[in-house]
This record gives sequence, structure tokens and C-alpha cells, in this order.
Amino acid sequence: MGKKLIIFGGLIIVVFCTYIYVDQRYFFNPIAFTQDDITPYHWSEYERPVTITYYDLETERKAYKLEREKAVRRFLEEMKNSPPMQESSATSEVEGALKLSCEGDTLLEVYFYEGYWEILRESGKMYEMTKDLKGLIETL
Repeated sequence: MGKKLIIFGGLIIVVFCTYIYVDQRYFFNPIAFTQDDITPYHWSEYERPVTITYYDLETERKAYKLEREKAVRRFLEEMKNSPPMQESSATSEVEGALKLSCEGDTLLEVYFYEGYWEILRESGKMYEMTKDLKGLIETL
């Protein structure tokens, strides 16, 4: 009986230490993570610190960098909540660009236009610009 308790206790400690390690090193939890167009890579590719750099290309041509994890998560959540746009020939000038990166690796690049945004990858999917996402961009 005592040997079983020691083995069980050891397993609990290993699981707890693994959880702490993953939580401290990676931006996403492997259990709750879902891959999609916004976060297309394996959860282990998103090592901390994850940053978002937004480039305002309209007027000032300034760059804004989000480094706080809470702000990055909120930005990604709003992007994931954007409904996809039907394929159209929507053309307008680029108003801004966004780069999601960690440790020098670029994980996502996006162009923002008036009323929609587009992922710069093979798919090139376009999404509608929601009020909440527009509000986040304006607060930068």
C-alpha cells in the first residue's frame, strides 16, 4: 500500500511540474489550443514572449508593439471572432499591417484595409473588420 502511494505521489508531482513548465514556457495550453487560420502552427511554436507589432500605414507610418500577454490574447481573440468575408474583389489601400512573432520568428502577417483584413499566406483569407477589432486598433 505504501509503495502505491509513493508511485501515485510521484506521478502527481511529475504532472504538476510538467504543467508548470508548459505554462511558463509556452503561450498556449496544449489542451485548450485549437489551430485555425489565425494560429495555424502547433501550440509549441508559440513560445513566450509572443508579441504583436502593428504598423499604422495611413498617416503617421508608426509601429506599435504589444508585449503584454493579456493585450496580445485579447487582440488574437478579436481576430478569431471576425467573420470570414465572401470572396470579392474588394480593393482599397492598406491602412495597417500586423505581425505576430515570438523570438524573431514571424507566425502571422496581416494587412488591414477599410472594412476588412487579409491574412498574408497561401490561403489569403479575408475577414470582416468587427467594431471591437477596430476599437482595439484605434486604442494603440
